[in-house]
This record gives sequence, structure tokens and C-alpha cells, in this order.
Amino acid sequence: MKPQDPAHTPGRRALLEEETTMAHPVISADECISCGVCVDDCPQGVLEIQDVATVVDEDSCIACGICQENCPAGAITEIAED
Repeated sequence: MKPQDPAHTPGRRALLEEETTMAHPVISADECISCGVCVDDCPQGVLEIQDVATVVDEDSCIACGICQENCPAGAITEIAED
């Protein structure tokens, strides 16, 4: 009999989901200079410039932090969601 993969044991998926937090960028409208660096650098394309940079597809964000690292104004932070 083939040993069962621990990731597929009953209840393991629920446990993994409980331990996992998602993060997404939060952009300060007061600090954003609408330069577009975050929009250009985002590998998932989840940001757009409206009046300021805006997250338009939070669900597709992979929380890589590139937008936060590259923002010249320091207007982006990542907030963990429970």
C-alpha cells in the first residue's frame, strides 16, 4: 500500500488554510505621486493609476512586495489579512 501524502490527509487542507494569511498592497492616497512605477512593475497587473495608484484586482495579488519595494514615494504598505 502506498503511503498517503501528509498534505492530503483529512483535515490537513483546513489546517493549512487556517495558518495561511494573504497580503495585499495598501496605497496611501496622501503619499502616492501617481508615477506609475508600481503599475509597471507589478507582475500580476493588479494595480492601475486612477487619481492615484489603486489595487483593482486584490484576488490576483501574489504579495510579492515588488510594488512596495519600488515605490519612490514610500506610499505602499502590505497588510496581512486573517
